[in-house]
Amino acid sequence: MLKKKRVADRLEVRSDYYKYTHQTIRLYMLSRISLWAGTISMGAMMMLIPPSATAKSSVESTQAVRTTAVARSRVRRQGSSGNYFTSAAQKYQQGDYQGALNDYNRAIQINPRNANAYYNRGLLKATKFQDPQGALADYNRAIKIKPGYDAAYNNRGNLKVEQLKDYSGALTDYNRAIKLKPRNADAYYNRGVLKYTLLTDRTGGIADMQQAVKLFQRQANSQNSQVASDLIKEWQQPTAR
Repeated sequence: MLKKKRVADRLEVRSDYYKYTHQTIRLYMLSRISLWAGTISMGAMMMLIPPSATAKSSVESTQAVRTTAVARSRVRRQGSSGNYFTSAAQKYQQGDYQGALNDYNRAIQINPRNANAYYNRGLLKATKFQDPQGALADYNRAIKIKPGYDAAYNNRGNLKVEQLKDYSGALTDYNRAIKLKPRNADAYYNRGVLKYTLLTDRTGGIADMQQAVKLFQRQANSQNSQVASDLIKEWQQPTAR
């Protein structure tokens, strides 16, 4: 129990939305990923998310850390839609969620093909406005515009687990995310939690979590690697069976 509480406490520091106790650690873990999954895609501006969070950051702040020539050209092409997109990400980071939603709405109105705006708006609806159907519609649209959007499949899987209770649909989405990007550590992590805790596939769940640990380590993401490693140890204890 003490070990579980330490893991839960560490995760609660990292989450600004889901506040579960150590007694509901497994559900908490699923929710944690929904906040980090994917990369917040802004198209090209600067990374508004700290480097340690970018790997799992669910709000794709596409513009932030490095403004490459490609990134700048994308911003120019997007015009005012890109400006609203950037503004929305900044407001999200500042905690102005309604302002962020308004800006994403405007960005999409100007450019209905902005898959990243749909993606980020979907995450916002799911985590800050408790609008699962609206979030689902946005993720669906992002995937329709950008079929190879592995992060959108991953986040849609989280939505299906946490709010829609569509576990088979979530598994399909995680499978697709991994097929599109075999190095997607978030998707392996989430699929592992789903298999172990909700689909009674403990062997498969542990195998996925072990793969997530390897990928996190390759990405030099020691924090997420440690969280996944701790969960494996918990699952492998006799009392967890």
